[in-house]
Amino acid sequence: MEEYYRTLHDFVLDPRFCSWALGLDENDSPYWEAFIEAHPEKAEQIEQAKAVVRAMGSRNRRTWLPAEKAEVWGKIQHRVSVTESPATEIRAVRTNPVWKEASRLAACLVGLVMVSVALYYFGVREKSETVRYATLHGQVKRVVLPDGSEVVLNSNSTLSFEKPWSSESARVVSLEGEAFFKVSHQENDQKFKVRLQDNACIEVLGTQFTATQRPQVSRVVLKEGKVNFSVTDDMLFGLFAKTIKQETLKPGELATWNGQIDSQALIIKETPAHPEIYEAFQHNKLMFADAPLTEVARVLEEVYGFEVTFSKKDVMDRRYTGSVPHDKVEVLFIALEKLFDLKVIKEGHRLEFR
Repeated sequence: MEEYYRTLHDFVLDPRFCSWALGLDENDSPYWEAFIEAHPEKAEQIEQAKAVVRAMGSRNRRTWLPAEKAEVWGKIQHRVSVTESPATEIRAVRTNPVWKEASRLAACLVGLVMVSVALYYFGVREKSETVRYATLHGQVKRVVLPDGSEVVLNSNSTLSFEKPWSSESARVVSLEGEAFFKVSHQENDQKFKVRLQDNACIEVLGTQFTATQRPQVSRVVLKEGKVNFSVTDDMLFGLFAKTIKQETLKPGELATWNGQIDSQALIIKETPAHPEIYEAFQHNKLMFADAPLTEVARVLEEVYGFEVTFSKKDVMDRRYTGSVPHDKVEVLFIALEKLFDLKVIKEGHRLEFR
């Protein structure tokens, strides 16, 4: 019977293997553990087959009909056939150790192609819809998610997610910009994830926090509850992600990522003196606490879309503390002029601190 398992296709179409891969029958474990021990050369192939089976099982719990499986595998084999050349591979293995290693790598790549194609064809059976919310410069928007969670989007920000949401998997949204989250806790402790650009992710159960993904900063500031802030590195053409850094935050803590996704990746965790400034936008406030004017300029550029320049270089490092209405940024200009004896010249979207 063991001779039957020669290809990835053989494993995936075997009901006993599928049952074991999905964890439906623990009695099968001794058999497959013994099989792997007896055939270590098939361990990698088995892991690939398990990935395909789990992809099928996670999308739909019903049994796939033989005709449906044949259709999918027919498409897979058609995609893969152009990359396979058995006769050439056999000759290379017999004549050159270098080609032997190359052929092994090629076989792995073929397996990955088969897995990715299978994930695609089984995945598209369940249609999804992308929901997107966006704000303009100077605009703040409140959004209620399908699970009842509340989000306040800061200016120049975008929130998106795929629906429908399943009660069996994590709730996942993507953020570009800045937003305050009030996540609803579910009875089954369903996780909630906020994906930022550049491989950063925030994972929570039920909590309140501010997440930021701007060109110059990726961070999270926790107000209530508990979150994990992690940085991952994509592997196997994006099919899997490896966590390279992770920090767990307590209320009042802030974590910032330095933007690296290699061994130099660093998440800096600290306790800011005034964490309320990071969520002030949801209360129609723009707040700064001992911020250099270069930081004020950065916020004016990212939140309001201004292009800021300094004529007086000596004031760039002067520090500002104060609060103004979020929707009346001109009040900030007046305050800066009085405090630092300068002129704020506004011409369209250009600001000059003179």
